[in-house]
Amino acid sequence: MVAANDVALAVDWISSNAFGYFLVSAMPGFVAFPGGSQGNLCLDGAIGRFVGASQIQNSGPGGFFTLAIDLTQLPQPTSFVTVQPGQTWSFQAWY
Repeated sequence: MVAANDVALAVDWISSNAFGYFLVSAMPGFVAFPGGSQGNLCLDGAIGRFVGASQIQNSGPGGFFTLAIDLTQLPQPTSFVTVQPGQTWSFQAWY
């Protein structure tokens, strides 16, 4: 629940035992195979990465991971921001 700052991100059906993390941006977008990767980036503009302590995850044998996030501390390239009422944010798992 957003109002209670009780939000978790989840990804499943990914490769087993893969390391990954979540990305966040206020702008959706599309970049095919950025930097020679095998996937597409669906974010644009300033992109934050959840790579702090315990935020880089391993999908384990089940091919999934989750992360509880703090809406008062969304990472951005130069600092953290707080989600404001009415804003839309986009998230993507990168692995």
